[in-house]
Amino acid sequence: MPPPPLPSSRPNGRIPSLNQFPAPNSAQRARGPAPNRGPSASSSGLAPPPTLSAKPSKPSRQVVLTPGHSPLDWARISGPSADLRGVESSTPYLRVTPSMLKVQTGRKGKDAWMAINGKVYNVTPYAKFHPGGVPELMRGAGRDGSKLFGEIHPWVNYETMLAACLVGLLVDETDGKEGEMDKMD
Repeated sequence: MPPPPLPSSRPNGRIPSLNQFPAPNSAQRARGPAPNRGPSASSSGLAPPPTLSAKPSKPSRQVVLTPGHSPLDWARISGPSADLRGVESSTPYLRVTPSMLKVQTGRKGKDAWMAINGKVYNVTPYAKFHPGGVPELMRGAGRDGSKLFGEIHPWVNYETMLAACLVGLLVDETDGKEGEMDKMD
């Protein structure tokens, strides 16, 4: 087997350079540089990418929560054995009428109840943990907050998050009265 050719024995005595890769007539070169990979006229190559200083279209409604009121703290407090309903623990789930719900606004020492998709929750224990702040949460107190809740954060799993606060089910005014079957229990 013959020895490899010496470097000086290249045709024209030229050493290939990187600017010849890819070849001048290749499809890769015809496409141009990959996006965001070409040299920028305004940067030296190692500068961070430009940032937009445009104001967000809708400012965040989140407030700064006090220490001990993070989502993880709420998860610890409202664990599986917690009872944050605000009613006697032996009380079964209630059938809450709109008139009963209207009274529970969180004012004058009363608990704040909110109905979300047919279920009534005592949101008083959760108020200080709400990322939007107490006033934002109280917008739905004493009424059916399903529409408001769905508009602001439909992705939140409120059933799990507020399970320890479930008071009962929202029913019509006529359905709130005790029936014959309930009297038997």
